[in-house]
Amino acid sequence: MRRHAVSLTAALLCSAFAAPAMAAVPFFNASCPGGLDVHADEGGPVYVQGREAALKRFNDRYFEARDAQSGVTLSITSGDDGTPQISYTGRGGANGICQVSGSDAPAATERHDRHHHDDDEGAALPSEVTCESTDQRQVSCGMDTRGNVEVARQISRTRCEQGQNWGLSRHAVWVNGGCRAVFRNTSRAAYSAPSGGNALGACNTRKGAQGTLVTQVPVGSDYQELIIDYPDGRFLCMLRNSGEVQSVTPVRHR
Repeated sequence: MRRHAVSLTAALLCSAFAAPAMAAVPFFNASCPGGLDVHADEGGPVYVQGREAALKRFNDRYFEARDAQSGVTLSITSGDDGTPQISYTGRGGANGICQVSGSDAPAATERHDRHHHDDDEGAALPSEVTCESTDQRQVSCGMDTRGNVEVARQISRTRCEQGQNWGLSRHAVWVNGGCRAVFRNTSRAAYSAPSGGNALGACNTRKGAQGTLVTQVPVGSDYQELIIDYPDGRFLCMLRNSGEVQSVTPVRHR
């Protein structure tokens, strides 16, 4: 009788402390502005320029990987279909969106449908942005980069030359070396979803605090996903393109 009781107790303890199944980091290869190469194995680890980064899981859809040598922190978000979206922050306030070049996300549609999904994501980005490199720093600004993107108006004394101090990634224009300019997509119509400042303002109002925008990434064709630093920690703000804040949830506690 005693042996049976001990066995039952052990079984209950094992059940109580069994780790629940968790979503893992997906496999992907990505290229970030400035020539930063990132690779992740299925479930981790994550490598930045060939170095293994410190990986931290916040929930089933959000991970962060930090490379101590470069000071870069990657924000890894998994979409509804498992497709990874990668953004980064670096030293001196540098930030941007990385272009994912390969992943093993499930293929829910045929190539034609995926093409239209990419079009929807691009349509949720502005066709004109002001992007400024201050103190020679690299900055990435989200915009619709499909088609022809030009310097509509140069702000800096430094001449902005494509391929040298400005260029394009999948969903952003990047600048460095003191280039400051207004960039315009001459192939696309204007877009009416909230811009960075308006989107941050809406999230700040919902949170009741003033925060600093880390990244802003479109999610499908209906939402914007903002990572924001507030005095009490880092939060994820889900914002509809109509300007309605869906949720503001913590992802880091300082």
